[in-house]
Amino acid sequence: MSVASRKAKLAGLVAHRDPSDPAIEAARSQLREAVATAKIRELVAAAPPLTADQRARLAVLLLADSTPGGARRGGDAA
Repeated sequence: MSVASRKAKLAGLVAHRDPSDPAIEAARSQLREAVATAKIRELVAAAPPLTADQRARLAVLLLADSTPGGARRGGDAA
């Protein structure tokens, strides 16, 4: 789904459901994912071709666990 459709879905849920409804948090998470995906696609489209090493370093960032205190997957990003 596009960012616009995710925003519309969230707006509909917020307007008609209890603020504590888990569907609202799920919709917020889906919107964050859609925004991130759109930004990544935009960056990739504008960037020059990447070397294999550059792709590998970026993959480590994308595969890392982003939860606070979470274990990292794919090794160190350093």
